[in-house]
Amino acid sequence: MTQIRTHRVATAAYSAVAARQGAEFKKAYGALTHKLPGMVLQSGLAQATGFLLAKGKEEHLAVLDDLLGVLRHIGTTGAATREALHQEIIGADLAKTMELTRRTLDASAWMKRYVQGVLGIGATGEDVQGDSEEGAGGNPS
Repeated sequence: MTQIRTHRVATAAYSAVAARQGAEFKKAYGALTHKLPGMVLQSGLAQATGFLLAKGKEEHLAVLDDLLGVLRHIGTTGAATREALHQEIIGADLAKTMELTRRTLDASAWMKRYVQGVLGIGATGEDVQGDSEEGAGGNPS
């Protein structure tokens, strides 16, 4: 059975975020993931990925690596590394830039949902009150 693109994005985002449950930088990762869609919309995709690369902290690189993993999973990019993804974005023509931006916004929206539902981290990086430990986001597969 074929999957719709949204389901593939959701599944890949869930796997990426769920893998961060034990990370020591989970709260910072969660706060950054919440900010990623806004960063892309405000500054553009190249600037957002460039910022994450330039910061170079573990949580910044983890967000970028997870985004790359989702984009690779859905076939949007063939980049093997975060640096290669950034270079692909910089060198892309208008049509490819629009596609990468649209797919990044889709991926980052799902990542944001799962950060809140699975990791229980809100936009400020603090724990979300409620039953987040049971995985309110659920596994999309």
